[in-house]
Amino acid sequence: MVSSGRRAVSPDRRAQLASLPWHVIVPVVAFVLVSLSGMSQSSIGTPELREDAANPVGVMLGEARAIRSDEYLTSTPLGIGVTATGSAEDVNPLTAPQEMLSVLPSGPITTVLFLDGTALKLGPLLPDQVLMSARGWLGTLLLVLAAPAWFRVLTGSRWIGYFAVALIAFSPHNAWWSNTSVGILGFAFAGAVSLQRAALAAHEGRYLRAVIWGMASAVLLVRTPLLYPPWALVLVPAVVLGMAAGLLARAGARRSALVTIGSVGVLTVLLLGAVLWENWEALEAARGTVYPGARLATGAAHSMQTLFGATNLDILTEVDAVVGGNQSEISSGFTIGLVLAVLLLARGFLARVVGHRWAVVTVLSITGFWMIWSTVDFGALGYRIPLVNMVPAGRAAQVVGHLAVILLCLVLPGTAKRGSVAFSVLAAGVTAIVTGYAGSLLRVQNVPELSVRTIWIAALAVAVVVFLLTYRPRAPWGYVLGGVLAFSLVWNVNPLLFGLADLRESSVAKDMLESGRRARADGVVWASDAYSVDTLMIATGVPALTGRQMAGPDVEEWEKLDPGRAHEDVWNRGGSFIWFTWNEDDRLVFDNPSPDAIRITGSPCVVAERLTELTTIVATRELDLDCLTEVDTFTWGGQPRWTYTVRP
Repeated sequence: MVSSGRRAVSPDRRAQLASLPWHVIVPVVAFVLVSLSGMSQSSIGTPELREDAANPVGVMLGEARAIRSDEYLTSTPLGIGVTATGSAEDVNPLTAPQEMLSVLPSGPITTVLFLDGTALKLGPLLPDQVLMSARGWLGTLLLVLAAPAWFRVLTGSRWIGYFAVALIAFSPHNAWWSNTSVGILGFAFAGAVSLQRAALAAHEGRYLRAVIWGMASAVLLVRTPLLYPPWALVLVPAVVLGMAAGLLARAGARRSALVTIGSVGVLTVLLLGAVLWENWEALEAARGTVYPGARLATGAAHSMQTLFGATNLDILTEVDAVVGGNQSEISSGFTIGLVLAVLLLARGFLARVVGHRWAVVTVLSITGFWMIWSTVDFGALGYRIPLVNMVPAGRAAQVVGHLAVILLCLVLPGTAKRGSVAFSVLAAGVTAIVTGYAGSLLRVQNVPELSVRTIWIAALAVAVVVFLLTYRPRAPWGYVLGGVLAFSLVWNVNPLLFGLADLRESSVAKDMLESGRRARADGVVWASDAYSVDTLMIATGVPALTGRQMAGPDVEEWEKLDPGRAHEDVWNRGGSFIWFTWNEDDRLVFDNPSPDAIRITGSPCVVAERLTELTTIVATRELDLDCLTEVDTFTWGGQPRWTYTVRP
């Protein structure tokens, strides 16, 4: 006998390997490797956040997106700032506490509940880029792990869950909003699956296990409304109530399911209440603001392309402007899935597992309501509907496509194994017409660069995918093609960035890290007249008057800057930037260049007289004032900056 030199794998060994939970192992290993590489999809590599854009620090594949300023000027630098200081505490004296709005720990309760934010405090000990990468991809990991499990419970098929993950993750809305919807749905699906595990354990009499899963469910679900409340109110109820409906449909386990659902619901509300209590000062500040304040919304009609234009939006990476909005605002999910789901339900639906039909009815009802909210004017009635009135119709229209995907993936496993050619052609034709019409309106009203040829190709692609899904719903081809085509729309929207770019590794950032340590130790603050420098200071832990005012103002401090509060309507705002423009004028001028920007124009000497914590300013031009002493110059964003100490 001649040996091949390879050891044969025994049948028992193969069986052991096959029995391993690869659907868990592979995503977790991928998550660990990606985190260790420091990879993210952040746009902090934009030229204005580089010391020298011609010689950038680190590796970035693709192009940073200027439109994603909410990400690279706010959420990411705030997180990096925590890794720099080892503390999530806001150090701007002008602002009310704002940790909760960034899902960062603000006290003992949120330190436990927001573990990923708490982990950022290890920045002085562990690599910053690893901590930031892990936090950024956590929602994706939860979605990949939990969505297939959710669909397996309710439809009997785990694989359909991966199709849902692909259509959600690769939707234009998710890409152009920096994976926000993946973050919300990742925690929602994980919370719903934990709820199911708790109900199952309770039914089997394993009460300790039920308590552990129930607590995990509440901890996961309490996060969802804090990520972005208007979208969470649309998305999370469909996921949680869909699972709850499926559990309550099982007659033999209904009592234990009802007790579990009620207990987890109460615990979730209590935890949310504890979070709000711990952050009451921030909530009070936010509620009292002029903008956004206690804004209420009502249902309203939105355009066809806003709802159904997603399959035409690959062009957004190539255009500089969108008429009547921007790339983020026009982006949406795959609402076309709702059209196909309704057609399939009209043809006939067969529940595959107990609770399948209840879940479909629940998700269909919620999806239908938000479609109506996005297409019909509710007038004064809409303002009176609690919670719903917190969701602007435009925000609902952006994410209702994710509900459509969830509904479609619930319905597809309940269709016949073989569809008829006639129905498949009908479904393909109807969805193609809707897609083509939405694309045509998009071209006429929003994106003139969109070609007629592209519109026809998008409609044809939708028709092919729909035909395959309906003609052979158990074959993989339609799902694979649908996922690939969705990816083709967004593959180049966000960059792949390794590390934290110039915000951490440039010589300027390293100097700022040391300046931040000294300023925090001395209890003093800086200020600048450029938002790119503000971002640098946030990311390096330099206390500053400029930057973000997320929750609202610290009224007592603003009153020092604005005696008599004559300009309160200008500075009493949340979700806003604080900007200074330096000149030699002793009079401070307050204005709002945009609803989310607070600008103070005047002499830094006057500002330092009124706010004595101010000891250092950065300017975009040389200043000649008696109160200033130049101490340094540096380049940031490709422009020279002058640093001065200030004495009142």
